[in-house]
Amino acid sequence: MKSTTKAWIAAAVAVVFALGLIVWQVKARRSESLNLTAEDMALIAEDQSPQFRTRLAQDAEARKSFAEDLKKLLAVAEEARAKGIGDKPEIKRQLDLVKSVVIAENYFKAQGAGTAGPNISEQEVEEFFKQPGNQARFDQFINDAKAKNPQLAGNEIPEEQLKQVKRQLGQVLIGEQRAIASGADKQRSVDLQVKLEHARILAQTYAQDQLAEKMKATEQEVDAYLAKHPELDTKQNRAKAEDVLKRVRAGEDFAKLAKEFSSDAGNKDKGGDLGWFGKGAMVPAFEEAAFKLKPGEISDLVETPFGLHIIKMDERKTETKDGKAEEQVHARHILIGEGRGDNPFAPPQSGRDKARAAVEQEKQKQVLEEIVKRSHVTVADNFTVKMPEQTPQMPGLPPGLEDHPGEPPAQPVQPEKPKPEALKKP
Repeated sequence: MKSTTKAWIAAAVAVVFALGLIVWQVKARRSESLNLTAEDMALIAEDQSPQFRTRLAQDAEARKSFAEDLKKLLAVAEEARAKGIGDKPEIKRQLDLVKSVVIAENYFKAQGAGTAGPNISEQEVEEFFKQPGNQARFDQFINDAKAKNPQLAGNEIPEEQLKQVKRQLGQVLIGEQRAIASGADKQRSVDLQVKLEHARILAQTYAQDQLAEKMKATEQEVDAYLAKHPELDTKQNRAKAEDVLKRVRAGEDFAKLAKEFSSDAGNKDKGGDLGWFGKGAMVPAFEEAAFKLKPGEISDLVETPFGLHIIKMDERKTETKDGKAEEQVHARHILIGEGRGDNPFAPPQSGRDKARAAVEQEKQKQVLEEIVKRSHVTVADNFTVKMPEQTPQMPGLPPGLEDHPGEPPAQPVQPEKPKPEALKKP
């Protein structure tokens, strides 16, 4: 199936799972639970990416973790179904649509449909939508897509694009009909895929509609966490920063103190040296304080979202750029704070932000554990996974480009680390 089809169908059925529960999928009826045997788990594993399949095949702990995560999501979906999430008209349409997609995709694959797509003509699609109810289903599909995607909601979809989407959706629905007629939808692997995709929709919707509030941290809970983890308390950081500032002003070596105390991993080993920079390069509070200093001067404590800074001005100069005079400064700093943690590209987090995230992560864990305890889902964690077959590589292909199209490279190239990482504007 073409990527455009998947993108549009995703717009109609996808629900953003912002709670970070799990990245897997589910389904269960009120009167029955979904129980996955070792054979089922082996089939599910075969549908994963080659890299993940390799890991599952080699690592028993990875298989157990995979089974545990799947059981959690199955339990959430079971409870979602019991609470009537699947009875909502818009959710029913999502469930029907994703079932059609899974069945059609498997049918087309079995028929050997390649990059040219399924063997379904435009005339067949036109005749399909002339049948009672099918045009109404397409119209509802477009309305659902707009409801889920704000970018689509406020814009008129070009006629040519509508025709393309209609043709591709028609191919999916015709493919489903042919699969059902041939009995292909009865295969256990197809049935599992449908159930798992249904489960994803149910669990995501339930998490957003009814679980989100339970997982939010209250201010009292954040305060209690900070009391147990004083290293996150900004008051502790300020006391530390004031002590370092006294030592700087008492004449201790600035570069040495930066190496010892600065949280800015990008330049602490260089004595906090930021090099030359002009206006607009740094966050406003830092820039304003830096440009007020004369060479040799030390700032007071400067607070930014990254923490508390002690700035030392080394040099100043004026350069002509594009016919205009531009002032440049050469400074260094000591940052006392959390910086960006292990991810230099993430937005800065205060100690309170980190405390809130930790509390909410723990509450999510507790909510999941409670749901799993009252569920009837069983998932086998002792199952066998076959190693994926090795795909012949094209000669001369550069390293990192040998993976299958659409798959992430095994070792993605990391972007160049910004410098200084804890000061540049987000």
